[in-house]
Formats: sequence, structure tokens, C-alpha cells
Amino acid sequence: MISEIIAQERKNLFDVSPSLLIEGPCRVGEGILNLLDTHLHFYESKFKAAQKEVCVFIPASGSGSRMFEFIHEFLQNPNDENRASVERFFSHISKFAFFELLPLEIKNNILNFEMNWMDFLNFLMASEGQDYAQLPKGVFPFHSYASGVKNPIEEHIFQASFLNASKATFHFTIQEKYEDLIKKVIANAEQNDQKNYEVAYSYQSNAADAYVFNEQQEALKDLDGNYLRRPAGHGALLPNLQSIQADLIFVKNIDNVQHLSHASSSNQVWSALAGLLIEIRERLQLIQISKSIPELIKLNEEFQLYTHSEISSIKDEVNLISIINRPLRICGMVKNEGLAGGGPFMINRDGIVTKQIIEKSQIVNEDQTKHLFSSTHFNPVMMVLCTKDLQGNEIDLSQSIDAKSSFKVKKTYLGNQINYLELPGLWNGSMYYWNSIFVEIPSNTFSPVKSVMDLLNPLHQEVNH
Repeated sequence: MISEIIAQERKNLFDVSPSLLIEGPCRVGEGILNLLDTHLHFYESKFKAAQKEVCVFIPASGSGSRMFEFIHEFLQNPNDENRASVERFFSHISKFAFFELLPLEIKNNILNFEMNWMDFLNFLMASEGQDYAQLPKGVFPFHSYASGVKNPIEEHIFQASFLNASKATFHFTIQEKYEDLIKKVIANAEQNDQKNYEVAYSYQSNAADAYVFNEQQEALKDLDGNYLRRPAGHGALLPNLQSIQADLIFVKNIDNVQHLSHASSSNQVWSALAGLLIEIRERLQLIQISKSIPELIKLNEEFQLYTHSEISSIKDEVNLISIINRPLRICGMVKNEGLAGGGPFMINRDGIVTKQIIEKSQIVNEDQTKHLFSSTHFNPVMMVLCTKDLQGNEIDLSQSIDAKSSFKVKKTYLGNQINYLELPGLWNGSMYYWNSIFVEIPSNTFSPVKSVMDLLNPLHQEVNH
């Protein structure tokens, strides 16, 4: 059985893949909606009136080690570039929330310029110190308040508790070894907020891990003689998502959380996206009854739910019912104001053009890279999902995966290049056959923390009145 799986993964990995045929990037008016403030308020009110049960789904298994990459580099191989980053880090040290948690002696030595740089950086990274090199990003101290310091897990829960839902629950995907630590964090949050939060946890299944191959297409083994495997990307979280039973599922990355003094805009937008999803479902339910293709065309002109190509492919009532009963997602996109990368594109597959979220690594044909540099928006920074059909029945999400959208990965292991295949990404190929609406949302809803220095950005600092 294992040999058959390895053979199939080898074939999928090394066979020539059909390159993506990109028609062009999605833009406002061409696959992306721009909701004016008046519409935002309307859909926000619609969500509030609907009183739906919501689950906030946050992938939170990532380590915070990448946040300190420049420190690792400085400790191992100091140069002018990483030294400049360390100097900036020290010059703003008191603005970081974690500074408040340091021993008083260390804080005083830093403020009095009596602290040795190397000693302090090693203290932050080492397991006998703060152990920030291994700490999950979800429990890293992000923000400071009069009441103390909060981490992203606490803040995602606290922010979402202000959503106008009939009930809000929370689901974090985590590393199993950190479950006790995260449970302790949430218990402290409940005690501080004097509330009981309904929180569930799950792990990315090891069964989905990919087999690893060398350049000669041989499956590699580790030093103990076991086949070498690697986690197969966030597409492996689809079963975790499938397990959620709420009316609506709100999705964000763990590091996209603002200081609570900036959180109202994000919650307003999330609520509006949910109200828009409710509106679309209600309209589709009416179309399911009428079985009217003209009514679907009318809906599509207003919300750009489908491409003209998809609408033209609907030939009869059976096609109509099938396409409108897919899982539904509303994706909030911010403008790409930096480097080219993944985002929303029009993809032609066998003559049918659909809107898809494409990662930069999926584009291997040089003729197609031009579309990256003309794209206007990032991957979704927040999503609202409904995984039920129009009758309220759960949909088997595995039926909406596009297996051709797997990611081919090349990395180094023990000095040698290794190759393996990641599953189609959670919001990429794993949602290829979903009904999708892309919405431009304000940039202040997006404040990712890839480096600890990002915590100096205004959205991570308290508003001064």
C-alpha cells in the first residue's frame, strides 16, 4: 500500500504538469467588487439581524522563529545588513510588548545601555531564556494594554467576541505539543475577561504528510530507516475545516490581528462580508426554486459571482442547480502596495475561465509571470465561508479540490536538494470549485507580522488620544 502511494506521489511530482493558463489578474470591476461605505453598513446590519452561529477558524500551528530571522543570522554570521536590523531592534526595544515581560534587572540594564547585545539576544532565543526561537506565534506577546500584555490567540478571541452573532465559537489548528500551553493562555484570558469561551483545537493530520524524493526520484529515508516525510501545506487542514458545524465560518491567519484600539474596522468589514454572503445565499435559494437562468445572470451582473464563461456553460436546469449549490466563500482582498505575489486571477481550464487564488510558486511558465506584475490585490486576508448547500446540508468539501493545483516544493536537507508535493492550498486548489466573491476591503484590516519589527507598525501600537 505504501509503495503504491509513493509511486503515485513520485508520478505527480516528476511528471510535467500542465502550466496555468492565466487570462489576467482580477481587478475591481473585473472579478473584484468594491463595496462603498453605504453597502458596508447595509450588509453589516444584515449580518446582525440574521443572528447566525459563527465559528472563527484560525490556523495557528506556525512557529514564531521566522519573526527573528535577522537575529538568528546576526548571531551566526554578523554582517552590515543584519547588524543594522539589530540596531533598529534595540533602538525601539521598549515599544515591543514582550519588553514588559522581561526581568526588571534586564530591562534596567537595557535602558541604562549596560546590556551586552549578544547576551541579550541569546537570552531571547535560547530555551533557558525566553525561548522565542521555538514559541508558537499564537502565544507570542504582540500588544500592550493598561491591563497587561496580550498575544494573538487572546486577541482573536476577544475581537471576535464583539461580532454581532447569536453565538461565536473558536477553532485553532495547533501543534499538539503546544496544546497545554495554549489551553493555559485561553484559561488566563477567560479569567481576565470573566467569560467562558467555547474553543476547540485540532492538529494537521500526519497522514497527509508528503513523501520526499531526491533528484534521482528515489524516496528518501531518515537515519532510522523510516521514509522521510514533510507536512503537506495548509491544504491538509481541509478535514479540520470540514469538521466545523457553524452557520458561517470566519477565517483569518493567526498573525493578522491588530491592536484592539484599531480592531473596529476589521470587525465591521468581517460582519459586512458575512452579511453579503447571507444576501447571496438568499438570492440563490430563490433561483433554486425558480430554476431561472436569467435570474442568475441578473444576480451575476450585480455581484460578479461567476465569470461570463461559467454562465455560458450552464445549458439546463441540472447544470444550474449543480453550480449554485457549491460551497460559498466571500474573500476580503486588500490592494497590493508592495512586491508582486499571490492573488486573485482569471484561470482558463479546458476553455472555462474561473476566478482563483493563485500562489506565486504555481506560476512556472515565464510567459505567465507578466500577470504577477500587473496584479492589483493580495491573497484574501479574511474570508467568510458557508460549507452547506442551499437546503442546509453539509457538503463534502473534498469534492471541490482541484488535484492539479498541488505545489511542487524544492528544499535542502542535510546539504542535498529534496523534492516533495504539497496538497492544493486551503484557499487555492482546495477551494477551486467553490462559488467565490472577491471584495476589496480597506488596507487597515491587514497587519501581518512576518518579522518582529512589523510590531512597530501603527496598527500594532495603541491609539494615543
